Amino acid sequence: MTNSTPSVQHDLSADVVALVQKWLAESATIPADVSAERLAGVLKDPNGLDFTVGFVDGVMRPEDLMVAGYNLQKVAKQAPGFLPAYMRGAIGLGGVLGPVLPWVVIPAARKVLRQMVGHLVVDATPDKLGPAIAHLRESGNRLNINLLGEAVLGEKEALRRLEGTRALLARDDVDYVSIKVSSIASQLSMWSFDEAVDRVVERLTPLYELAESSASPKFINLDMEEYRDLDLTIAVFERILDQPQLLHLEAGIVLQAYLPDALGALQGLTHWAQGRRAAGGAPIKVRVVKGANLAMEHVDSAVHDWPLATYSTKQDSDTNYKRVLDWAFTPQNTDAVKIGVAGHNLFDVAWAHLLAQKRGVDDRVEFEMLLGMATSQAEAVRKDVGRLLLYTPVVNPAEFDVAISYLIRRLEENASQDNFMSAVFELTSSPELFDREKERFLASIAGLDTIVPQPNRGQDRTEAAQLDAAGQARSGDDDYDDEFGDESEAGLTAAVLGLTRGSVTTLPHTGFHNEADTDPSLPANRAWGRRILGRVETSTLGLDAIRAARVSDPGELDRLIEAAAASGAAWGQRTGAERAAVLHRAGL
Repeated sequence: MTNSTPSVQHDLSADVVALVQKWLAESATIPADVSAERLAGVLKDPNGLDFTVGFVDGVMRPEDLMVAGYNLQKVAKQAPGFLPAYMRGAIGLGGVLGPVLPWVVIPAARKVLRQMVGHLVVDATPDKLGPAIAHLRESGNRLNINLLGEAVLGEKEALRRLEGTRALLARDDVDYVSIKVSSIASQLSMWSFDEAVDRVVERLTPLYELAESSASPKFINLDMEEYRDLDLTIAVFERILDQPQLLHLEAGIVLQAYLPDALGALQGLTHWAQGRRAAGGAPIKVRVVKGANLAMEHVDSAVHDWPLATYSTKQDSDTNYKRVLDWAFTPQNTDAVKIGVAGHNLFDVAWAHLLAQKRGVDDRVEFEMLLGMATSQAEAVRKDVGRLLLYTPVVNPAEFDVAISYLIRRLEENASQDNFMSAVFELTSSPELFDREKERFLASIAGLDTIVPQPNRGQDRTEAAQLDAAGQARSGDDDYDDEFGDESEAGLTAAVLGLTRGSVTTLPHTGFHNEADTDPSLPANRAWGRRILGRVETSTLGLDAIRAARVSDPGELDRLIEAAAASGAAWGQRTGAERAAVLHRAGL
């Protein structure tokens, strides 16, 4: 397949900048959402993000009102000056009275915050959800409804979330929902990948059958957050739609462009979808996002000692976002795979819109934005690209705390200087911020190519096991020997054998580094583990040792027990330093 070269993409740059300027000029004439402007103003304050996240996490989340009261006392001191005087006064008074009268103050404080972020989430109570949906649709936009919730730990919550989404999909005024595999099945293990796929497919199939049998078209979007869920989500998606009764159902999946894996995953999905189309099936849709789980990916990488799964820079992520769209936007590919361009960066949206028109695939591309974010700009975009699909989180007010993780991600996006959203309300009035975003866009275009990036993670225990079996050093050991050598090891041995109390700080740096955890999100490692498990049933390892250690004579058993007890007494009489020396020698 022929892809356009980077030079073709550069030809669009001037048109993109002009279109963004047009959208900004039009958005300036559209009344802005007061709540959104207020929240943006709060986040520009030096203490704004700390205050808002502290309020959301410390006052909204705790079940204990007394704990929430003391947390309110702390965050009240950081109240941003941008807030209206009456709101600052109320927060200050709440900070004083929170620890004393929390049962009075905290419900009122929580109501104030819900009003401040209410434009980002929708009340899911039946008597309010219907009117809210009708209001949001007045402009002609579609809604992608997502039932918010925390990480699922047990089956009770998993089934409740699945039933909640089923109830939403069954409504006459809901035709599009999002759901994650990790939200409808608990304790999914990548080590039992095939079994996890079977389990999730069995649980989700009735939901897809409901969409298929509905009188009006219904759409299910399979979402994902963590890198570990990438292969699982794709496998579940394909297995569900490969079922004969769902051949004609159109459904969607999400890919995150901050993963180098995204383009390869899209190509695999496209190949599969083209086969489905050739068999008379419906197309699929891929929602392309940049990704909003970066903090968790950093934690996952640090805890397990794995390479970071995402790109390390925002510019690389921005470039890959365009790389994915560039490959997708051809008539051959979009016949089987419609594309959802999700994001608020006007330069990216303009580029995607113009590229889709240039390639003649604009009727196969849908633009998606988040509810309540930059509404004036969204309306200006809608006038050019057609109706938008708004990602619409819903939550019951009694369970508002489950929206916290979603809200914190949105707040961090608005506050981070790396993100387009931090400048969204000032692009018209600040040439400096406009130029900043324009230069970032041009830099991301400059890095565009047609190479399929390789995943950042490539650990392969099969390869390591083969090297070990051949008597070769494991990957990285040669560098270790070159750097530290036998002399360093001998010095360490001498230091350990000569240990006395208080001498630990004299140990030389050895360069020792623990082996990273085995990453079960990678297919090679899962296959390696599966082969080991397959050998367990017929394995004889350890049987000789068990037979050699077997004691059948009662008298001999008594003597062994007495000897062990005597040794224990002798060990207990040693000083701590003496025991430490023995243990250190044993560890060499």
